[in-house]
Amino acid sequence: MTSFDQPDAGLLVEHLLPSLLGTSYTLTPEVHERTLFFGELSTALEALHGRITVISSSPRGDREASQYPWLWRYVGHFTVGAESRAVQHSKLWAFHWKVEDQEFIELHVSSTNLTASAFKGQIQAGWQLTLPLGPRPTATARSSWGALIPFLDALGTSAGAVAQTRVQRLVTLLSRVACPADITFIASIPGGESAARQLGPFEVSEIHVLTPTIGEWNKGTLARWTSDVGVAPDKVHLKWISKRHPWAESEGWTLSAKTSATLKAHGVQVECMPDDARFTQARRDADARWSHAKLYLLGSGRKRRLLVTSANWSVSAWGAGKTPPRNFELGVVFASTWSDLKDIAEPFDPPHTLPFCLNRTEDDETSSSLEWAEATWDGECIALRARSTHPAEPIKATIVFSGRADKALTLGNGEARMRWSDAGRPPLTVRFVQGDEALEAHILDIRPPSEFAKTPLPEIDPALSEALREAFLLQRYGGPVVDVDAIPGLGGTRRPGTAAPSSDYAVQAWADARRAFHVVDQWRAALDAAKTEPMLLDRVRLDGHELRALYARREGPAARLAAQELGWHIEDNV
Repeated sequence: MTSFDQPDAGLLVEHLLPSLLGTSYTLTPEVHERTLFFGELSTALEALHGRITVISSSPRGDREASQYPWLWRYVGHFTVGAESRAVQHSKLWAFHWKVEDQEFIELHVSSTNLTASAFKGQIQAGWQLTLPLGPRPTATARSSWGALIPFLDALGTSAGAVAQTRVQRLVTLLSRVACPADITFIASIPGGESAARQLGPFEVSEIHVLTPTIGEWNKGTLARWTSDVGVAPDKVHLKWISKRHPWAESEGWTLSAKTSATLKAHGVQVECMPDDARFTQARRDADARWSHAKLYLLGSGRKRRLLVTSANWSVSAWGAGKTPPRNFELGVVFASTWSDLKDIAEPFDPPHTLPFCLNRTEDDETSSSLEWAEATWDGECIALRARSTHPAEPIKATIVFSGRADKALTLGNGEARMRWSDAGRPPLTVRFVQGDEALEAHILDIRPPSEFAKTPLPEIDPALSEALREAFLLQRYGGPVVDVDAIPGLGGTRRPGTAAPSSDYAVQAWADARRAFHVVDQWRAALDAAKTEPMLLDRVRLDGHELRALYARREGPAARLAAQELGWHIEDNV
């Protein structure tokens, strides 16, 4: 997943990740339910360690204190700028699903950042596609995705070597299915060619623009952008709000008075959206959300296409002529019969209606000399890297462990290393300082599954961790759904993984055996499915060892036979 703003740990932990992972418990003040919520979520995330990736821009200023700093041990958070200055503004979500024996790739392109305000306080536009994957990658399928593949290659490179490896896994998945012929991706790469040229093949005769941020345009950049698109300036219709529109209160919409005058002077049709135009039907009058959507309606003769994108209308987002874009942006064009964006607005009528203008409080061009930083921990050593526009000036780094600062290091040639092997106190963040500039980075935990499993479960009483790991491991491979009665320490009296005892010993033994061998069968199926994915294979193999140890600790013939069979399969698959 990609985001411009820093990803919100609260949103991910309390809402988004439980929804995506299909966890069954809710976060409530009730102690037992809360314990099961965090136990299930953290063990599910542990099983997917190294497989959930977020890429964003570097933080602006100090990070806000996170309620769940441990999340970034499970979710890899990367920032762009490893090789040159870049802004990550795209909003791409890509999910790899397996349903029974079929694999799918699910893509979302939208205007939605990974923040609570994006979900609760804004109206977004998005596009979604789900496709079944073929058995293997092909060059033909890869080339069918057009601008998306070079975009992903550049994004991974800009986010560092570890991110590049993860993004290439997505590229490999995309290479297993052809992009639908009626879908075209429009991508901006910092330092690359003007993305506006990618609209040229559509032979655009008019374009209707709705974005909340309008960049600083002048005569030259406006002329070059319209030339790249292949549309006359007077065929560009900018949909904008008046000073009376409710969205004017949000400070989310920005158009400078200077640019407003420039657009009008050179023929752009700046059109007024009615004050009651909100793009939402339910609770319209009481809906305080403002539109963060970025939509471009492309007219071409009798054809009409819609571009859903992350790109505001600015040179930074698009580029213009020989001026390259400065942002990573991603959008998708598809045929559409939707005409609201064309019909919704009328010309402004001064002095009754005037365009809302708000100059930016910050200069978008201002940047820190400390442009990118990364920290990784492999269980033995913390490796620090940073890139600055002033490489001769010393960079100091302070590592934070479990909420407190440890000793500071000084980077030489942008790198430093520190030995650290305490799995019970994993490192969390690093603060890099160069002169008056500071940059914080989450530490990427790249330990193998066997080492990562030594990490204490977050938000959980350590005395309960082993029982919860055991119970949720069984559940993951088809064992019984975890409940309070199965967890010693939460008032449980029944052994995890067993049903209420039967009065007939033979029936009880048969029921225990059936449950145990169902778990073994599910683990074997997972092992077979993971053989083409080394990272997942290591995780499943570790689960097999843990399941064997779990059954070996239990009494009864069913547990003994299950441990024995798991041992045979583990030996056969070394």
